[in-house]
Amino acid sequence: MDNEVYKHFMTDDTMRDLLGQELIRDSLIPEILGKDVHEISYWAGKHLARDHRLATYEDLETFFKQFKFGDLKLLKRSGNQISWQLSGKIVAQRLNAFDDPDFYLESGFIAQSCQYILNQQAEAELEKANVNKGFVLLSTYLSPDKPTDGQEASAIFEIVQPDPDDNSKPDD
Repeated sequence: MDNEVYKHFMTDDTMRDLLGQELIRDSLIPEILGKDVHEISYWAGKHLARDHRLATYEDLETFFKQFKFGDLKLLKRSGNQISWQLSGKIVAQRLNAFDDPDFYLESGFIAQSCQYILNQQAEAELEKANVNKGFVLLSTYLSPDKPTDGQEASAIFEIVQPDPDDNSKPDD
């Protein structure tokens, strides 16, 4: 993280709260993992999804928002593909601030979550990053085959839904 990125994050209340996460996510981890950062981040995302098994697509979208990964939206499901858009302030800021922001953690999490939700093998990948509009498009590819990875899921991670009447803090 260079001085300009740091100063930019510090002038924004939302981003200031995520400064430590960003330092680790987009500066330290890529430096440590080098050329393997994308592959390891993808498998780390799958591991997180195994520990935080979600029951529905709605839970997946809520999880992303609550854990500050961004605003995940299911765009379309057709045949063996699910299209997603990941947007929001954190996504836009990461796209603008870093040369190669890694969204493979999110891709792996989505793939493993879809695998559990649908009981089908699934893999996901980044399709497109739109820096100007501040979003990334991701696709999940489904196989008709049942999962065979031998990874048993943990119990369902129960999402706490925000109180719709609680306006104490706006969503970011």
